[in-house]
Amino acid sequence: NQLMHCDEFSISVAFISRSGFVELSETLKELERRGIKGRILTTDYLHFSDPYALDRLAALENVELKMYHVDEAGVGFHTKGYIFKKEEIYRIYRIIIGSSNMTQTALSTNMEWNTQLVSTEQGEMAQSIVKEFETLWSDDASYTYEEFSEVYRKEYKHKKQIDRLVR
Repeated sequence: NQLMHCDEFSISVAFISRSGFVELSETLKELERRGIKGRILTTDYLHFSDPYALDRLAALENVELKMYHVDEAGVGFHTKGYIFKKEEIYRIYRIIIGSSNMTQTALSTNMEWNTQLVSTEQGEMAQSIVKEFETLWSDDASYTYEEFSEVYRKEYKHKKQIDRLVR
């Protein structure tokens, strides 16, 4: 709902699954058609994010996708935040922070705890959250899709092979 009513969006989630992309795909395609720009930041943490979903997100003309490399950064990355900007009388931010990654179950059926903040751009909490997103987005450990996709795909495949052997 927030995606359909924003002028711009920024999403920071640790995990993006194929089913999570499918859950949002029609909405994201509609935003692409309308020219609503978005940025999505995810991570290579646990090599969980599905390359299929990442490829589909990167193929959207209105979406810029980056991946935060936790080993390089030396810190964990387990964020789950959705920032929606709307130009009204004032610039309004609707920010959802909580436990929902971009997976179908998190977005539709799991018991997740999220909270929504609605604020003008002058709000202290909104400024803090937006600043944190911008810091992560600009960090040297955040790579564009073109920079990370090939290496990540190999790492993801390797992890899946190890997971099968362990079972």
